[in-house]
Amino acid sequence: MRLIGNKTKLLGEIEGLLLDQGIEGGTLIDIFAGSCSVAKHFKRRGYRVVANDLLPVCYAQAVASVEVSRPPTYRKFTSRYRAVLDSADFRELLYSQADILESIADAEASGRSSKMLPLVRAVGYLNHCVEPVEGLVYRNYCPGGEAGRGYFTDSNGRRIDGILGFLRAGYREELFTRGEFYLLLGALLDAADRVANISGTYGAYLKNWQASAKKPLRLALPEVIESSQKNKAFNEDGNTLVRRLKGDVLYIDPPYNQRQYAANYHVPDILAGYHLCDDLGELEASLYGKTGLRPYGHLKSAYCVRTRRRRQSPAVGTAGATDVFSALLDLVMSTKARSLVVSYNEEGLLTRDEIGVILARFSGTRSYDFDTNFREINYKRFRSDRDREENGAAAGRNYKVVEGREKDEIGEWLFFAGKETARVSS
Repeated sequence: MRLIGNKTKLLGEIEGLLLDQGIEGGTLIDIFAGSCSVAKHFKRRGYRVVANDLLPVCYAQAVASVEVSRPPTYRKFTSRYRAVLDSADFRELLYSQADILESIADAEASGRSSKMLPLVRAVGYLNHCVEPVEGLVYRNYCPGGEAGRGYFTDSNGRRIDGILGFLRAGYREELFTRGEFYLLLGALLDAADRVANISGTYGAYLKNWQASAKKPLRLALPEVIESSQKNKAFNEDGNTLVRRLKGDVLYIDPPYNQRQYAANYHVPDILAGYHLCDDLGELEASLYGKTGLRPYGHLKSAYCVRTRRRRQSPAVGTAGATDVFSALLDLVMSTKARSLVVSYNEEGLLTRDEIGVILARFSGTRSYDFDTNFREINYKRFRSDRDREENGAAAGRNYKVVEGREKDEIGEWLFFAGKETARVSS
């Protein structure tokens, strides 16, 4: 799924920073997991991973990609729909999907085809056998609906509604295990994001339809990252949760500007929490504004607030943190982890030196060692489709060019801080 600020391009740098400190393996806590690119990377490296995010869409992805560590069986689902799944017509539909065929071929090459087949069939069933309906998504986020918003085409909105309803019913009937359910939900969220008519975030929809948005919705087979570790996903306030977690490394990638993520990803958040909603009518009635926002006060983050007067002492949880400085200070002083890695953008609310002050407090040193424990990585700035839509195909916003860099380059900061203590057992 598209998520602003994901760290896919920085994975090698993050791992390299840990290796330089002699850290290889153990328990890594990704307290602001987002799209889970960091969590998935270190899960593949054999770490025990704990992933947390307050946003429902990020939590759904964390369960599917971090917590699920072996191919699912879908026993109850297969038993209920066996007649359809074993039919010649269904097999023909199933094997018409190129990515499914590729996944089956890969599984067979590694001797895992039988393990993957239940997941293949479940995804195929959602793609080919669930009837479209005109539900909440169609009515509120499609041009044919009452609200007339243009996030999805009418046909894709109906498909999303149909699959959402099927998954919600299955979840409530306990047709799926926890992992089985979130693998399918995650596949739907990814599929919906690929056909969303947006420019990076859901803060607005585009005036004109992108070519990708016109394509029919189709769920792809989700990856199952196998692991022998007891990996876990949480959906809690990070500053509160961190007090209960033990680990070797706490990875911190907080929001860095004033844009609240809950407002920018409200549509996938609604999809991700749809199965938990007892009163869908009440949810729909709460949507408001040009973009169909829902009330999101409970999801607002102190990390997106900068006050003029900096708090010097740790607050008690984010309920007491009024801004980004006090929130980050509270987080690092509350963790039981032995080491920290902080990722932050140079255009963020905090300065490099302010983060250094906080990390020095954690390490128990007078000042932060920027020469040894700090890296600055330059990479290409994200250019949204909205930039091009508003300014022409070859144009975009006029960002300040930093001396010594190419046009559109931006800096990402990586900080390490540690305590001289024994490694925590995983």
